[in-house]
Amino acid sequence: MKETMSNIDIRMILPELKLATEGAFIKNVYQYGDVFVLKLYQPAGGTSQLLIQPGRRIHLTEFRRAAPRIPPKFCTVLRKYLRDRRIVSVEQHDLDRILVIEVGGEESSYKLVAELFGNGNLLLLDPEDSIFIAMKYRKMRDRDVVPKATYLFPPPRGEDIFGRPEGSVEAILSDSNANVVRTLASRLNLDSLSCEEICALSGVEPTMKVTEIEDQTRRDLEMGLDLFIEKLRTGVNAPLVVLEDAEEDEEERTQIAFLPFQFEVYSGNDSDIFETFSQAIDDFFGVSVAEEEDEKLDAVTKETQRLQRIVDKQQESISRLEEKTEKLKTEGELIYVHFQIVQDVLDTIRDARARGLPWTRILETVEDGKEKGNQTALLIQRIVPSQGQVIVRLGDMDVNLDIRLSAQDNASLAYENSKKAKRKAEGARKQIEKTRIKLQSIVIDEVETDDERRPMKIRKRRWYEKFRWFISSEGLLVLGGRDAKSNERLAKRHLGANDVFLHASLHGAPYVVVKVQDNPPSNQTLEEAAQFAVTFSRAWQDGVSSGDAYWVTPEQVSFTPPTGEFLPAGSVMIYGTKNYIRRVPIEVSVGLIIDEGNAIPMSGPPSAVSAQTEFHVGIRPGDTKKGQLVKEIVSHFRRLVPDDARHLIAEIPQEDFMRVLPSGGGKLINP
Repeated sequence: MKETMSNIDIRMILPELKLATEGAFIKNVYQYGDVFVLKLYQPAGGTSQLLIQPGRRIHLTEFRRAAPRIPPKFCTVLRKYLRDRRIVSVEQHDLDRILVIEVGGEESSYKLVAELFGNGNLLLLDPEDSIFIAMKYRKMRDRDVVPKATYLFPPPRGEDIFGRPEGSVEAILSDSNANVVRTLASRLNLDSLSCEEICALSGVEPTMKVTEIEDQTRRDLEMGLDLFIEKLRTGVNAPLVVLEDAEEDEEERTQIAFLPFQFEVYSGNDSDIFETFSQAIDDFFGVSVAEEEDEKLDAVTKETQRLQRIVDKQQESISRLEEKTEKLKTEGELIYVHFQIVQDVLDTIRDARARGLPWTRILETVEDGKEKGNQTALLIQRIVPSQGQVIVRLGDMDVNLDIRLSAQDNASLAYENSKKAKRKAEGARKQIEKTRIKLQSIVIDEVETDDERRPMKIRKRRWYEKFRWFISSEGLLVLGGRDAKSNERLAKRHLGANDVFLHASLHGAPYVVVKVQDNPPSNQTLEEAAQFAVTFSRAWQDGVSSGDAYWVTPEQVSFTPPTGEFLPAGSVMIYGTKNYIRRVPIEVSVGLIIDEGNAIPMSGPPSAVSAQTEFHVGIRPGDTKKGQLVKEIVSHFRRLVPDDARHLIAEIPQEDFMRVLPSGGGKLINP
């Protein structure tokens, strides 16, 4: 799941940013927590807004936010040196997650540097490129971010894919004992999702060990990398937000990724298409109620608008599913009508591959056959080696065939997918009725108007909040299942090829996944994830003080049992060596993440919670019932937080605190 823009996303959005910002004047700078908005005026094009959130994103935004009454000190400095100055250039440093905005003119210019990697940073450099002011100061092994120091870019990471020599995949893979995705991500300057996309374009399993790769697979990877680079050079094409398949009891579909063009990795998912990449990213992240410009709208009006947006999206989804149902059903029928010739096409391609012919030779043979009037060749519209597909013209429709399946299996697959789409449409119709009932039940006249009361905030929950979760000390997202069903969902849908899977050797322990963007997690994160797995097991209720957990790589996790054995639903088989972390203490902390005007409870290992939150409290197994424990936690936070943020505590639903605690009683540590 995407939570930040990758270096590829920045490269793809750069032309859009340059067009809107270069030559524009900065009319003002606003800060909302860690979100910055530059209000721009382009003499020939009107106003626009550039949003920068260090560590996460940079794009144009169309949301109108309320101007904070008192800007933070850092924002005040930016206003002093940037306001009413012209943006000279916007450039990405190499292919890194760093954007440099030069502001000023020929005589003197300042540079606003947005670092989107790690925890992120925003720096203002003076005309000599010395650090004038920064959001965060720190000393690192390879550079120092301190006042008056010359700004240094971080050292380059990985090989530049645009400057690589032909046939370089073999060198990239050499001497690696990891899987394909981990190897590509560590040796190329690419994020893990892009590396998974290269594997999808190549038709190569991302968790395959490099040591098991044969010459043909290397050639396929070379072709997949070339295809991916070609897509990047083509630029943004139908930017989209990918949607997760909705569960029956979910009224709103979860957005799981924003993309500059369609990725084969998500080819089976529904999506919303946008005109610009900025619009897609803007919609994905949304805006908090605290930032919205029209603060006069009460909670009921906003809830009405939210539900209406859901109804509109559900209607669009139903239309897409109905079209998909009919199309797939027709494809299945056409395969049966032209059964023998479809089988001939599939047999011909499979036989050629079995003889070791490369795809380039197969494509040439098909073109030669078309010139000679061969009927089988004439039916073939296109072959997509990266997806293992051949598109054939049957009747008046192009039909996608999986080269690896028989004609019978392709027809059966089309019918089965048609039935799945139909069931989804029926589920969506039921859900839309539920949403409409909610919409109709809202009576605006019953809302009490009280100027002294703060309006209730309806916070947009993030996709991962359906699971147990925390942010590790080094900033990695760690997910855990809540029950057998969510365990299965987590392992099947959210375990990426570059991630780490953990489980505790205790009854009722959740599956835990460390989401890895680039570099492998440190021992600190692995130990925190192990403590998370142990703490949220049955051991908490049993009053046990410690337990053992282990971690493995995704390729060691399988849902298929050995021949002759039975695997219960939701269970997994672990193959290979388990890396144990012994005697992990059973303890949890609850902290508050202040994000975009909301206070969000987060529970996890004390080391992670203390690193990611300013206000937190430790909890151990105990006899205090959960309801009373929540009251004590709330009371504790009310004493901790400053007066101007105390209202945020009252706005947190009690259910949110209940969801982050382990099952069973507990007690506060030194409240």
